[in-house]
Amino acid sequence: MTPPEVGAGDVDQVRVLERRLARERAARAEAEAVAERATSELYETVQQLTRSTRVAELLTEVAARANEAASVQQAARAALASVCGYTGWPVGHALVRSTIVPEALTSAGVWHLDDEQACAGFRAVSEELVFLPGVGLPGQILQTGAPLWAPELDMHDKFARKTSARDGGLRAGFGIPVLIRSETVAVLEFFAHEIRPPDEDLLRVVGFVGAQLARVLEREAAEERLRQLALFDALTGLPNRMLLMDRLRVSMERSQHDRSRVDVLYLDIDDFKTINDSQGHQAGDEVLTAVATHLSEAVRQTDCWGRPVPSTVARLGGDEFAIVLDDCPDPKTVAARIQKRLAEPLRLEANEVFLGVSIGTARAEDGAEPEDVLAAANVAMHAAKHAGKGQYVVFAPHMQVEARRRHSLGEQLHRAIDNEEFFLAYQPVVDLDGGQIIGVEALVRWRHPSGRVAPPDEFIPRAEETGLILPLGRWVLSQACRQAALWRQQFAADFSMAVNVSGRQLREPDFLELVRSTLRTTGLDPGDLCLEMTESILMEHDDGAIAMLTELRQDGIHLAIDDFGTGYSSLAALRRLPFDIIKIDRSFVSALPEDDAGTIAWAVVRLGHTLDICVLAEGVETAEQRDALVSFGCDRAQGFLFGRPLPPEELEGLLAAQALPRTSAAVTRPRAARPTGLRARPSATPPRPRSVQRHP
Repeated sequence: MTPPEVGAGDVDQVRVLERRLARERAARAEAEAVAERATSELYETVQQLTRSTRVAELLTEVAARANEAASVQQAARAALASVCGYTGWPVGHALVRSTIVPEALTSAGVWHLDDEQACAGFRAVSEELVFLPGVGLPGQILQTGAPLWAPELDMHDKFARKTSARDGGLRAGFGIPVLIRSETVAVLEFFAHEIRPPDEDLLRVVGFVGAQLARVLEREAAEERLRQLALFDALTGLPNRMLLMDRLRVSMERSQHDRSRVDVLYLDIDDFKTINDSQGHQAGDEVLTAVATHLSEAVRQTDCWGRPVPSTVARLGGDEFAIVLDDCPDPKTVAARIQKRLAEPLRLEANEVFLGVSIGTARAEDGAEPEDVLAAANVAMHAAKHAGKGQYVVFAPHMQVEARRRHSLGEQLHRAIDNEEFFLAYQPVVDLDGGQIIGVEALVRWRHPSGRVAPPDEFIPRAEETGLILPLGRWVLSQACRQAALWRQQFAADFSMAVNVSGRQLREPDFLELVRSTLRTTGLDPGDLCLEMTESILMEHDDGAIAMLTELRQDGIHLAIDDFGTGYSSLAALRRLPFDIIKIDRSFVSALPEDDAGTIAWAVVRLGHTLDICVLAEGVETAEQRDALVSFGCDRAQGFLFGRPLPPEELEGLLAAQALPRTSAAVTRPRAARPTGLRARPSATPPRPRSVQRHP
């Protein structure tokens, strides 16, 4: 059969159909490829979402457990369990900085183990080792601060636990650092039973876990710092008052059950203020730190049969310390050992200092509160201070009565200042050459609300302790200067106004300006003012105080040493201190004209005149005493023989009754203006008392 003829048009149509079919096949193939890519991308997206969800769940779980954890160990254990559950790795272990070798890592004893029995050997070895920087898997992480992956532990040249790991069936491992401000403070390490190639994503995820744990560590460190600040003294590191009271309470509660004794020693460094003032606060801090160390060393384990002794030593504040002694048979022995230890010279960076300590002790009685026991020991310590410092005193009930009296006196003095209950009485000072009044001493008195007038001895010591001497001293200085200026106008008399100054006033940095401003305000000439202070106060002060007194002296103000002979002045100190009047203490005057008393009084007069210093005797009550002083060449005197302390209006009568020439022997000009001295002494030396005459 003959095939039909195919025309040109048919050929063209076939070609069109073939091209169309090819295009359809290409389109179908492209569609299949697109569908395949979409399916693959969708699958990958689903996988990523799944991993992200698991990572998010992991981090959320770790964060939640970390926030709920009561300790870092609990938080680390939870973190290990979470990571091992996420990765499927069976072993997790936490290491921390060593307390013995701070630059190394040791096991924290925190593990996650799927099979504790199989990994017992690996655990034991891991907990025994100390990993220095660069040593072992943890040491390398510590050195670099970066994660580390060991795909095959047997092939890792620095893995130190190969044998124990192999015995436990562990083949691969990795670790990550726990960083706080770029410092590796811990390491988390994980181990698997099969060889595992490095997984950067896993390292990154576990790194986030380490960051969570770092926040827990940082939080605990901050809380520990707060506990230290709240319970321990920042300077010495000793427990503070709060912690001491807590431990004292525990000791007292325990003593109720076992009938043991509890004692508290209360210690105060003698004259610590002088060290601060003379050598600076840095030296003072050195002293406090050294005392804390000596106290901790002086109290022995065998002194107490209760808790460890070092925890019983505390710093209460300032220069005060306390020690709680549990069931100590003899607290006095402990106190004596402490005083002996602190009596040794203490070497500072610049020099040596010698310390004394006053100690009071009290025993906890049944039914007492911890605050009562500490307060009783404090009262006993103050009794030791009043007994002469460097003493040991056991609390007795009468001390509490005295302490309450002193506290009440302090409150009364506060009210007395507010209510203006103080007034001044003025005792005449006479020139022994002519018997004329050439000055007065201002003496403060307290008119008590009961009507009784209290002398200074009853309230001045307490005013110094409480600091009330400062406002009281300012008032006395102002009143005395104002009165002296008024008398100068009324009687045109040249005489000096003597005002007593306490050691507390001299320690005030503005004392110099206070005196100058008072003189300006009252209009009193500096040459008419004399400031009196005891020799012990002068001897205790540093060069700064002496420089201040020198400035006052240069202003024309006169300076007197009161109660001379009762302190510890030396000839070198007498020449160094800027005063121009010596007051012979009444204890050397009262026995005159006895030979022994005369010897001392005569010697003081000769010493004063040799140094070109005016000499004034106080407490003169009889004509015989006056005559003896005149025979010694003494310049001035005051006492009941010449006049008792008088109110201003009564003293004015005495001033009006005598005509005082302006050229009297009164102290009106500085010593430098009168090279021959403050008085015109006779050329002949006054005879010595018979007891000191030379025998052939």
